[in-house]
Amino acid sequence: MRRMMEMVLVAAIISVMTGCVGEQTKGDTGASSSSPQPTSIASPSTPSTPISPTPTVIPNSTAQVPITTPTPSVKPSPTSYAKEADAKKAIESRAKETIQALKEKDLKKLAELIHPKKGVQFSPYSYIHVSSDVQVLGSGLAALWANTSTTHWGDYDGSGDPIDLTFPNYWDKFVYNEDFAAAPQISYNIILGKGNMINNVFSVYPTTSAITVEYHYPGLDPQFQGMDWTSLRLVYENSGTQWYLVAIVHDQHTM
Repeated sequence: MRRMMEMVLVAAIISVMTGCVGEQTKGDTGASSSSPQPTSIASPSTPSTPISPTPTVIPNSTAQVPITTPTPSVKPSPTSYAKEADAKKAIESRAKETIQALKEKDLKKLAELIHPKKGVQFSPYSYIHVSSDVQVLGSGLAALWANTSTTHWGDYDGSGDPIDLTFPNYWDKFVYNEDFAAAPQISYNIILGKGNMINNVFSVYPTTSAITVEYHYPGLDPQFQGMDWTSLRLVYENSGTQWYLVAIVHDQHTM
């Protein structure tokens, strides 16, 4: 009987303890379900778009982008002045200075226009004698003009007599024998006056490197029907950035 009482008592204690644990668990569960869970709120400073990570720079690995400077559109100079338009554009202004200096016998101005190293060659006719024609430096013009002694300039066409004249006399007969500044015809690297004598100006001074300006009178007196034509040819070569006078070639009707 006593044994039974002890068992009933133990069972009652266990039952009471189990009930207490259940109430505690229920209370915990209720609190858990009723307590609001904190909501994660984005910080206002956080950008709405993702931020790309900063790239790592590796020395000497950056691609070099070539920088090109735009080249101005410049029309290249012609390699030949055989076309009259190209020759005229290049030399017209220089030729006007020269013909005016010849008209006024302005030796100082003429000296400035003459090639500083080659000087100027004087040819009384269309055939240029490279080895024997008179060649004068610009610095020697004044002295030659003042020299009263005659100079041998070549030979007369037809007779073959020597052309021995002072510089002023040669000038009047074989340089500025007409008012070429007022010539009715002017050409650039084109021959206007043509006689029986060979004209070798383009062989001696080719259009690839020189420009010949011709001042031409097709005739002076109608009764001669053009047989009294006359021309003055000024030949220029380029030296660096400037054109210089290298030859003064007289021409006329020849036998």
